[in-house]
Amino acid sequence: EPDTLKSIISRQIEAFRTNDAPAAFGFASQQLQTMFRSPDRYMEMVRRQYSPVFRPDKFSFGQTSLQSTGRPVQIVTIADQRGRTWTATYVFEQHRDGSWRIAAVHLEKLAGSSA
Repeated sequence: EPDTLKSIISRQIEAFRTNDAPAAFGFASQQLQTMFRSPDRYMEMVRRQYSPVFRPDKFSFGQTSLQSTGRPVQIVTIADQRGRTWTATYVFEQHRDGSWRIAAVHLEKLAGSSA
């Protein structure tokens, strides 16, 4: 379901860009929602620890695959507002209602990316 995963990522990034904390929080897994307890706390964590995801200059989708656990993974290349390039690996999980949510994002700055 790559199109579904890409749509979720795009909609969450748009929610970050427009400071729509409840919408951004709604795309997070139940575990993340329990951990951060409020949309504002979640938004602040993303702003501080995942700034390329929070305010990307641009982004593009790469490969979609499955982890050994069966969880879908979507690769996203992100250019941040400082001109640096990152790879974001989004890990998804499916909830009981059938919806997909973001369970984790792993960021890695690409070698040779300038500041």
